[in-house]
Amino acid sequence: MNRWDLAYLAAAPVFLASAGVKRLRHGKYRRSLPGMFGRGLPRKPLPKVHERVWMHSVSVGETVAAAAVFRRLHERHPEWEFLSTTTTEPGHEQAKRSFAEAGHRAFAPVDLSWVVRRFHERWNPSVYIVFETELWPNTLLACRERGVPAFLANGKVSERSFRSYKRLGRLFRPVLDCFTAFLVQTDEAAERLRVLAGPEARIHVTGNVKLDGLPEPLTQEERAAIRAEWAVAPEQLVVLAGSTHRDEEALVYKAFRQAAGRLRSAGGPETVLVIAPRHPERFGEAAHQLTEAGAIVHRLSGGGAPPRGSVRLLDRMGVLGRSFGAADVAVLGGAWNPIGGHNLLEPANHGVPVIHGPHMHSQTEIMRIVRAHGATAEVPEEELADALYSLLYSREEREALGNRGREAARQNAGAAGRTVELIEEYLPAAK
Repeated sequence: MNRWDLAYLAAAPVFLASAGVKRLRHGKYRRSLPGMFGRGLPRKPLPKVHERVWMHSVSVGETVAAAAVFRRLHERHPEWEFLSTTTTEPGHEQAKRSFAEAGHRAFAPVDLSWVVRRFHERWNPSVYIVFETELWPNTLLACRERGVPAFLANGKVSERSFRSYKRLGRLFRPVLDCFTAFLVQTDEAAERLRVLAGPEARIHVTGNVKLDGLPEPLTQEERAAIRAEWAVAPEQLVVLAGSTHRDEEALVYKAFRQAAGRLRSAGGPETVLVIAPRHPERFGEAAHQLTEAGAIVHRLSGGGAPPRGSVRLLDRMGVLGRSFGAADVAVLGGAWNPIGGHNLLEPANHGVPVIHGPHMHSQTEIMRIVRAHGATAEVPEEELADALYSLLYSREEREALGNRGREAARQNAGAAGRTVELIEEYLPAAK
């Protein structure tokens, strides 16, 4: 048992109490928590192979990005084995789709030294690639002890994380020393890591891998099929609010209702609102908040014909990325709450104009890209109804903003390829 184990055990009562409440209320952790403590491990240690690459991503967004790197590694090294791990249950479901050819999928081990040790002994990984900001001390220390090269891919270091790691100082430096190389999104992240890990650390700026994991634009047939599932007529306009967080569903609904009313008065087409909450445990809460705000809510997972004028609640995971392509206007959540925003290039890649709130501090690189292309529509809460009306009223405005967003997404791809090339430089087996 080491200092990190002691810290985790000291925090365990708080975590377990919180996890218990979430499990009872929302059904969270039913599969992930047992998996994190070792359920589902191979019964016997897997034999060592040419390479067995362990790729870890937390949840859905990181898993989609990780899949872009996986596809390129798999194409270049079909003889390698791959193990995909995630922390959340939605992430695990996404891994089943994004890593269908990986061969192995599991929940990541909880970061206790004896759990991590057993995970290594059974899976026998030879390379570890972790995405974005998952810096678990015991996991990384175990990699170093077993001679497993570790890479931080698509790395980012927020200002908040930077301050936290900096406070830990010498305590956290040995953990960072476990990395073979850091492959990060931005120059800013690289500079912060040089402060934390030292100027001699192997740090490379690759760009944002999420731009290579974007869903392909829909064909006209695919778009029509999704809209038919939503019971949307060809002449109707669709606003899809995706990745919404608490209170954002009611906010969007009220703004949409105002905009739709103005559009009808101006002789415009009928409109339909589809809402997709970010987390599945909030589906019920979102439906309740919408009902309280005066909406008629139809949950799409239940099937049947939606009542006229109802809000369609997209209460299925893993479909939002493609569903954006069936919308006429996208509203991206997580930015009217101080969450930090989500990847607005996911809808933009379909050529769909995107509206978002002012709190986009977790998406600094993506915001730099879209601002350079004039592809962003940042709207404060009190102006959301006006912004929706403007885009719904003007087809030309929708197409202009949507085209700029699509161009921004396409011109900034390539980070996954750069990431793979750099990883290969550090692996003798890749040469």
